[in-house]
Amino acid sequence: MRQANGSFIEFMPPQRFQLQLLCCVARCAVDWPKSHEHVPETQMPQKKPATDERAMMSRRQRLLETVVIFRRSLIYQTKEFFQNSTLHGVRYIAETGRPIGEKFMWFCFTSIGAVTALVIIMSLWEKFQTNPTITGLDTDFHNQNVVFPTTVICPDTAFDHDKSYDEVFKSLANYEENKAQLFAPFLDLLTSLNFDNIKDAAMLSQNVPIDMLHERSIREWAFLVHVTCENTLISCKYRDDEIPCCDHFEPIYTEHGFCYAFNSRFKSTPTEDLKTGPPHDLYETDKKWALFFLPNSSSRIFIFSNEEYFGSDFNAQIDWTEDQLVEVRISKKNTYTTDDARQLSIGQRKCIFGDEVKLSYFPDDYTFSSCMKQCRINKAIKLCKCNPPFYKPISNAPMCTVTDFNCLNEHQLNITNIKDCLQCELSCSKTVFNIDKLIKLTEKPETPGVLVEFLTWPIIRYKREVLFGWVDLLVSFGGIASLFLGFSLLSGVEIIYYFTLRACCMVYKNRQELYEIEERIRHEPPPAIDLQLKLKSHSRPAINSASARSVLQVQPVSGTDAGYMTTTQRRNEKDYSSYSKNLYRTPKVLPDHGYLGSKDKWQLDHGQYLP
Repeated sequence: MRQANGSFIEFMPPQRFQLQLLCCVARCAVDWPKSHEHVPETQMPQKKPATDERAMMSRRQRLLETVVIFRRSLIYQTKEFFQNSTLHGVRYIAETGRPIGEKFMWFCFTSIGAVTALVIIMSLWEKFQTNPTITGLDTDFHNQNVVFPTTVICPDTAFDHDKSYDEVFKSLANYEENKAQLFAPFLDLLTSLNFDNIKDAAMLSQNVPIDMLHERSIREWAFLVHVTCENTLISCKYRDDEIPCCDHFEPIYTEHGFCYAFNSRFKSTPTEDLKTGPPHDLYETDKKWALFFLPNSSSRIFIFSNEEYFGSDFNAQIDWTEDQLVEVRISKKNTYTTDDARQLSIGQRKCIFGDEVKLSYFPDDYTFSSCMKQCRINKAIKLCKCNPPFYKPISNAPMCTVTDFNCLNEHQLNITNIKDCLQCELSCSKTVFNIDKLIKLTEKPETPGVLVEFLTWPIIRYKREVLFGWVDLLVSFGGIASLFLGFSLLSGVEIIYYFTLRACCMVYKNRQELYEIEERIRHEPPPAIDLQLKLKSHSRPAINSASARSVLQVQPVSGTDAGYMTTTQRRNEKDYSSYSKNLYRTPKVLPDHGYLGSKDKWQLDHGQYLP
């Protein structure tokens, strides 16, 4: 049969068609059992790993392509940002057609401005971190009452030898005088126990039966033999009035041994440290702003604020001996910090508010001395697994026994090292008592003793306030960045916008166009390197240049044109102003860089994504 195009179709005879159909059916019947017989799983072809591998390769290829076009998008957005940025001088660096010397000049100016701004900003930041507060006089202040300073008397002989001997004779020596004389020095030393003499206490404890010492704690043994208040103080006066000494001087047991304190924040018992009552105040109308007392023996005198906890952080201001009159004239200096300083960190203001940090063992208002004492307690518990007996008893740690004295002596330097307690800062509200005048009369005065008196009524208070806060820092940073670079917060938002949102949107909305740009740039031949020393002019662009360059090469001329060129050159040599004007009248030819072309379809279709 003939088709319309002139070709012929050959028809098969029916008998031949039926024969071929039967052969195909027979062949399928023979192959059917073979194709459906059971094949072990290990022998079956594994096509899934190959499929997964191809899928993984495909994902990797798509990821690589996305990275490539995202890089091209970032390059494009970088050019756009430099050309449209509001930062001073940046647009001239990337502007096409500018001479390389002018670009380098603007790059230098911009770099100098950025470095200068950075140096000034770093100096301001250092000032904000190290010295953001200022301390000055508080003019609107008048004291109605003043808390008298804590006055502590620590006798050099803090034990009562008779009491010590009697206690040892009855309990430890089993009524044997030789053993009592041997054991008594150990109990005497417990009343002045500290890290300096704990090694001696460990040596003396070797003579004492350990099992008998464990009947009581070391702190309880010390309280049994300490000197009483009646044997420490003879007479006392406060505000020029006689007072019973033992009603106002409380016993305290610290690293300085057994002492008695007037106007102390706490008092010691064999089992705990207790708070005392309200502090003793002075009024401007009192007859005398003074405390007088007469010790019974040579003693060390400590004077400090009632807010602090007594311990090894304090040194004795007076060493009093018998038949001596010591007159101490003191002055009070109180410093408080305004609440505005709470915006600063503890390291910046270098102080801690009373309610800002809660200590585990001293839950009252924070003080520097309580923080230091807790730090030493924690280190002793960590190193020796016990709390020294001259510290405040705590419930979560056992009290050290004589078997722990060697451990305390071994780690003495670590426990008392203040470098491990750098977290302890001064209190933001603190009071300091200074000794302005000290008089000692040693030639048998009529009334020996110690007189602690205010030189003048305290009328001065110091105030610490914020000098350079967060708002001041922000204003300073903004002023410096705006002055040198024209930078603002919106400029930072603009940078983030260009290199994140805008670049990503271009990747996902104009992916095909970015592929085409990348391929076009990849196949574009590199520019030819011209090593000839020829003059180049920016006065006129090349119209018919294949590479659309904005540089016109000037070739030597000959013939009749030479005279014309010579005349023109002489005219230009005489008038340099017209030559400089022509430089700025040069039309700017923007190279496409693979992005734009004349009558480019991508530009017409997606012009809304261009600036």
